[in-house]
Amino acid sequence: MKKILFAGASALMLAACAQSDNHGGETPADNKAEKSAAMTAPEADAARLERDVRYLADDAREGREAGTPGYDAAADYVAQRYADLGLKPGGDDESFFQTVPMRATRLADEASNTLSFTGENAPAGLEPFVDYVASGSARMSEGEIDAPLVFIGYGLAAEDHGRDDFAGLDIEGKIVVAMWGAPKFLNTEERAHYRATTAQRASERGAVGMIILNTPALSELIPFEAIAERRKHETGMSWIGADGLPHSTAPNITGSAVLNPALSERLFDGQPASWADIIAAEQSESGEIAGFDMGISARIAFKAEQFDTESRNVIGLLEGSDPELKHEYVVLSAHLDHEGIKPTPEEGDDELYNGAMDNAVGTSAMLEVARLLAANPPRRSVLFTAVTAEEKGLVGSAYNAANPTVPAEQIVANVNLDMPIMTYPFTDIIAFGAERSTMGPIVEAAAERSGLALSPDPQPEQGLFVRSDQYSYVKQGVPAIYMKPGFANGGEEAQNLFRKEHYHKASDEADLVDFEQLRRFSAVNYEIARGVADMDERPRWRKGDFFGRTFEGPMEE
Repeated sequence: MKKILFAGASALMLAACAQSDNHGGETPADNKAEKSAAMTAPEADAARLERDVRYLADDAREGREAGTPGYDAAADYVAQRYADLGLKPGGDDESFFQTVPMRATRLADEASNTLSFTGENAPAGLEPFVDYVASGSARMSEGEIDAPLVFIGYGLAAEDHGRDDFAGLDIEGKIVVAMWGAPKFLNTEERAHYRATTAQRASERGAVGMIILNTPALSELIPFEAIAERRKHETGMSWIGADGLPHSTAPNITGSAVLNPALSERLFDGQPASWADIIAAEQSESGEIAGFDMGISARIAFKAEQFDTESRNVIGLLEGSDPELKHEYVVLSAHLDHEGIKPTPEEGDDELYNGAMDNAVGTSAMLEVARLLAANPPRRSVLFTAVTAEEKGLVGSAYNAANPTVPAEQIVANVNLDMPIMTYPFTDIIAFGAERSTMGPIVEAAAERSGLALSPDPQPEQGLFVRSDQYSYVKQGVPAIYMKPGFANGGEEAQNLFRKEHYHKASDEADLVDFEQLRRFSAVNYEIARGVADMDERPRWRKGDFFGRTFEGPMEE
């Protein structure tokens, strides 16, 4: 759920049981009995969920990093589970798999990506990974840009709000210098959207490079040292389009950099706006500060190791029961990948990041919903889609949403399951995005039938609606929901504890999971998925909704 969180920074630096490997050890007789029981009384099964989670999060899967044998084994497992449930192949060439071609990029060496400035008052004597982190586009293995700097504030262009931070600025062929984020006056989810698309807006106006300032908002979210450490060790991935190039929403941005707080401040010595002015703008509601030519230039040079690879989305199709509505599809998604094997330099050893909660739990819940729906198919067809490379920036879902295996106009909704924290007896759920579409009443009814409260977003400042795989479908105009357990009944403390102690750590293991709670979570997701797939009218964005308008999706009249 995560990567887009600092897309203006880090992304720009690129942009079963442990003993049973035979798909949970099922026999044909076991499977036949399971199906017979499901036909009479479909009910979520904690034991089956545990078996799936333990298989996916076992050490033998080596953390399920996209493009690795461990991920491939997990993908084969999910495909076999689809087949056991009687789902039809929903991938390429009548298979359960959609191959995602990808370009992988990693740092050549710590001295290969550099940033320097020239001009009056220009900072000098800079050291990579201490003062800045620089990188190039995934479309180039090496290169450099040398261009004048233009400060653009937040780089916000929002016609609805009468705002254009680029007005009066010529950024063609320039390197833009931007504040991280978006102004406070925006709705939090809209704010997250604008925060993630600054580079795209600059690219559309001809900028060739981008430098992100490290203001207090960014430092509070993620320390510069963490950005630098991540860049040193992480392999980035981008899906490759039909033109043979890695997909990019900002194709003109060749080089980029993130500065540390001290260098960010030094860069504004003698400029028309001071560093204090920039901090004041960040703290204001409007976030408005005039842009200007900075009178200095920057040179960004980069070199990366690149190789082409591939990974697979795993797609199972449950055909709908209605002769007309079965030609419409609800996508139920969960990411299958995690972070694989990661170095721990301070200890000198590598560690397995098995990702039980993130996101073996979500994938297993999706499989359980598939089992329950297969016992009595809904009116619409459902595509159960285990996506790859979410941890690399929503790569697998973005590829699937842009290259669907069914006609794009017939995909009517997405329900996404990502890292539901199943460590406490939850009494409420949160459905991010539900109020934005006509799926809202379906979610309310499902929660009521399940004896759960439906709570509003308790952390609106996080902008979670645009930070997981549902956003890939939203960008194609598809109404979407992202499901999580809520903060009631000790949920806030439990979720904060998991994030502090286990999120993206080697300790995210299956023994943390309360499988009875996962059973309950799967049951309410079954209710929601069935309700959406049985709607008389296709889901639509609420009239005037920001995302519906921005991405031209179907909207209420």
